[in-house]
Amino acid sequence: MLGILAPKEPVKTEALAVVREEQKPEVSVAATASEKAVKLSSADTKKEKAIAKEAAKAEKKKELAGSAPITRKKSGLKKVLDGISNIGLGKEKAHFVENLAILLNSGLTVIDALKTIELEIRLKPMKKLVARIIDEVESGIPLWMAMDNQSFFSTYALALIRIGEESGSLSKNMEYLAVQQEKDRSLRSKVKMAMIYPSIVIVITAIVTLGLAWFVLPQLVGVLLSLNAELPLSTRIIIWVANFFKANGIVAVPLTFAAMIFIYLICRFTGLRGPTQQFIFRIPGIGTMAKSATIARFGVILGSLLKAGVPLVESIKSMAEVTDTVYYQRFYFKLASEIEVGQSFAAAFASIKDTKKLLPASVQQLIITGEKSGRISDMLMRVADIYERKAEDAAQRLPVVLEPMLLIFIGGLVGTIAFSIIVPIYSIVGNVGR
Repeated sequence: MLGILAPKEPVKTEALAVVREEQKPEVSVAATASEKAVKLSSADTKKEKAIAKEAAKAEKKKELAGSAPITRKKSGLKKVLDGISNIGLGKEKAHFVENLAILLNSGLTVIDALKTIELEIRLKPMKKLVARIIDEVESGIPLWMAMDNQSFFSTYALALIRIGEESGSLSKNMEYLAVQQEKDRSLRSKVKMAMIYPSIVIVITAIVTLGLAWFVLPQLVGVLLSLNAELPLSTRIIIWVANFFKANGIVAVPLTFAAMIFIYLICRFTGLRGPTQQFIFRIPGIGTMAKSATIARFGVILGSLLKAGVPLVESIKSMAEVTDTVYYQRFYFKLASEIEVGQSFAAAFASIKDTKKLLPASVQQLIITGEKSGRISDMLMRVADIYERKAEDAAQRLPVVLEPMLLIFIGGLVGTIAFSIIVPIYSIVGNVGR
């Protein structure tokens, strides 16, 4: 029996082999399909992960936007270009804020209010700026962020608008911003008006001096030299200046004005800005007015930000960013750092070295009292009112203070020239009489 059954086993093996061979394509197709499915599943997973990652980034950005202070991260070149394109739009910015506050308080939506303002604007640069804001707001970006992207509005204004959007009190904050902006602009205008008189006198004095050196003194040099007398030092200096302008006047005069502009730019935009501002703060009359105006702005900006609900540290940092005076800006950043680690205003004022020079003791005491009573914003607004009046009084007194100083300067200049010319002539006349 074993001999009969033995040949059947290879047949079975061959049959299984045939079956396996026939099943191979199906297994291969199934395997390929399975691999494709795995790959597609992997691709879908990667896509989902990418989407989730982007969503996490957006959520994080939103959280940062809601909690962190407003800081622009644009490149320096982009800021400069945006600043150049926005030159001359200061009044338009003020009108934009005022009109937006009025329209929002009347019940219009943000987009409708912006479109209404766009229709009324005549200047093309401002019209394009508002159009860009509208496009970004319609795409879902918050108003404050759309305004921040234009590099045109101050961090102070952006902070008020952001808090207004988050708390649902945008129209109220916009109205408050318009009022405070008008106060700030009025104070700046009074300071500028007070500076017009001394600026005009100084410029005219410079022009007259250059005119004398270029046109009048060269005519007198020949007379002075022909006297053959010993000339005083002042006369020799005047002769040198006259000869210099006679030989190089066409180049020297433009270079003189260019040098004045260059010095202004250096003092305005470089490391010399701080020492220059400190020097201005020491000038009688001008220093008092500048310091009073700076403290008034401190009270207005910080008080309005706190009243609108902006956190204290963020309010101080926003105020520092809109402050032009270098020493006050540094002081505000130091103050924000002290408050951020949990210090009170009293402790912060005591630990910062320059506090007494920058903030009078009475201002410090009002702020400390306001902090203890929980009415710090009201106290800051009171400080603003007090020092705004002081700045206005100083601006009105400024011409009275500066006029004698300018007259002494001009009189000394004219007297020196007259002395240098007349003394040698009288000396020769006296010798002839003998």
